[in-house]
Amino acid sequence: MSVFSFDHTGFRIDGKDSFMISGEFHYFRVPADDWKRRMELFREGGGNTIATYVPWLIHEPEEGNIVFGDRENRDLVRFLKTAKETGLKVILRPGPYQYSELFNGGLPEWLLSSYPEILARDIGGNPFRHSSVSYLHPVFLEKARKYYKAFADVVRPFIGDPVVMLQTDNELSGIHIWFGSLDYHPKTMGFGQENGRFPKFLQKKYESVERLNSAWNTEYTSFTQAVPAPSDDRREKSVCIQKQDYFDFYLSTLAEYTSLLASWLREDGFNLPICHNSANPGMNSLFVETVEKMGSGFLLGSDHYYTLNQTWPQNNPTPQYAVRALYSMETMRLLNMPPSVLEMPGGSPSDTPPILKEDLLACYMTNLAMGMKGVNYYIFTGGPNFPGTGSTCEIYDYNAFIRADGSVNPTYESFKTFNAFMNRHSWMQRGKRRTSANIAFEWSSIRTEDFDCISLPFSRSAAWDFAKKGVIYTMLCSSFAPSLADLSRPLDPSVPLIVPSSSVMSENAQTALVRFLENGGQALILGALPEYDENLNPCTYLMEHLGSPALEKPLRTAAVIHMDGAGDIYGLQPVFRIPRIPEGASVLFTDIRTDSIMGYEMSIGRGRAIYLSCRWQMTTFDQARLMEELLTRLGGKPALSSSNRNIFTSLIEDENGHYAAFIMNLYSAPQSSVIRIYNKDDCIMREETVFLTAMEVRALTDDSSGN
Repeated sequence: MSVFSFDHTGFRIDGKDSFMISGEFHYFRVPADDWKRRMELFREGGGNTIATYVPWLIHEPEEGNIVFGDRENRDLVRFLKTAKETGLKVILRPGPYQYSELFNGGLPEWLLSSYPEILARDIGGNPFRHSSVSYLHPVFLEKARKYYKAFADVVRPFIGDPVVMLQTDNELSGIHIWFGSLDYHPKTMGFGQENGRFPKFLQKKYESVERLNSAWNTEYTSFTQAVPAPSDDRREKSVCIQKQDYFDFYLSTLAEYTSLLASWLREDGFNLPICHNSANPGMNSLFVETVEKMGSGFLLGSDHYYTLNQTWPQNNPTPQYAVRALYSMETMRLLNMPPSVLEMPGGSPSDTPPILKEDLLACYMTNLAMGMKGVNYYIFTGGPNFPGTGSTCEIYDYNAFIRADGSVNPTYESFKTFNAFMNRHSWMQRGKRRTSANIAFEWSSIRTEDFDCISLPFSRSAAWDFAKKGVIYTMLCSSFAPSLADLSRPLDPSVPLIVPSSSVMSENAQTALVRFLENGGQALILGALPEYDENLNPCTYLMEHLGSPALEKPLRTAAVIHMDGAGDIYGLQPVFRIPRIPEGASVLFTDIRTDSIMGYEMSIGRGRAIYLSCRWQMTTFDQARLMEELLTRLGGKPALSSSNRNIFTSLIEDENGHYAAFIMNLYSAPQSSVIRIYNKDDCIMREETVFLTAMEVRALTDDSSGN
């Protein structure tokens, strides 16, 4: 039996359902004489796994001089032996990139200085950063492969004990996107080459040059002539299609690169799980192709920091942070992953804003409430940088649980408290969040911000923004719990579906929604009705089944929507008004200021659809009341209710009757609320008045009344 494994529901460690509780512990920074003591502090705090980068620039200071073990902060073998003696499992992260506030992101300077041809290029063909390389450039791969082999030779004796998982690279795409550009390196991408990556990608998608020319509005005679569009005019559909094609192609190169690194590890004898970390919730969708290519045994996690310096929009976990954590966990779940945070803040590289133990514990409990199954704290402990390798400091303290000097930070208390809660409730590995309604989305539609066609009435990126700031936030202020539903997967007609819709939706998704309704599903469609497919070709299949309503531009930029049973609702922005509703439909919403029809209800097959042609950002509790009324009408069932709508809630339960009801006060003052927990028959099974301190997240469990 494997000592470390996972599937889409959770982790098994040493044969038992267990949270993966990992912490970043850098052997190249922490003094070797203190490794054992700090590892014991980690174990005493409830951890079971430690993680470390294995930085290329440290182990190959000059080309061809790959060094392990000549000094204590390069002695990976001693580190692994110490972890094994302490009873800890180890995740190794050999790069090639590490980041970790290391010079050149962890790449050796000789590599970048001696081989400038490997640097990534912008669309004009110019390198845009000294340490951003083109991942698949053959020279870069040649040099990285030699380092991987040397790493494998050192680590091979420790496969399975204590090394249980390996991470390839780090926060893929960040070195390009964050510094100004996707990678357009002509050699790597194969522009103008018969067997180049980009021409082959286009040929696979379009099959004929004629179809490519029709989509791109070009006159090529072969795929090798096709080059990325230099224009940024997003009013032109053809330009948007070209940019979308290149973006999708770029993501396919990330998948190829990840798969290649994994194949090196397999060739070198590592039959272990492989992982990778998305840099933040908004980047999870960039790895759909990678997950598909990697198959089983691959773990995609995400990084969930709430602040690292003054550029962040908040200093502590906030309701907006909770929303991001929720959709991050949900996207990982829909990629068949046990939702895992592979970089959870254990501190910060900045002394201000401060990292406080109360904020950290609220952050951790919020992530658990949203479905987290595994965690890696970044970092558990630090120390002096290897000479000449730090990019921000000499002493990498990070305000971590165990400081660089070995002293115990007050934040260690939060680390220990939270780990104890997870270890006490290991049943949550097989538990699920109770949900009242699914929010529909398409992967391709949540990563379109840079190439969405702005000439359409309601863009895909605007619809996704509405899903997060409007629909999800509103539901968290209600007694109806949200989850996400991927429109490319089978839809459950027994659960109401909310569709924040744009003017663009793939034909397959439109077909899936119609089938859902015809099979008895209940859907709330918000915003626009799609008029185009994913390639911006006319496609009105869903609209036709909704009666082909006449849609016109709204008369005002804001509306007061009236619905019988819900009253007057403020704070909604019309996307369309409806001069006449389809035959067989009934008016459900009107704008009381203009008397315009804003939505209707109608039967489709054995199901029912409600269309409201508005969007909003959650501002008033009337919006939450409207959502509750609509979901009740569609057969939705409450999970948890809070008399104080600013207190978010989440209910996790398993098939054996265990439950944990999370009550979240993500504000700077105490609050109270009456909490009602419902069973699956809509009956209240527990009611309790809860008093929460500032920045407190509490769990009401079946075996206790607190955390």
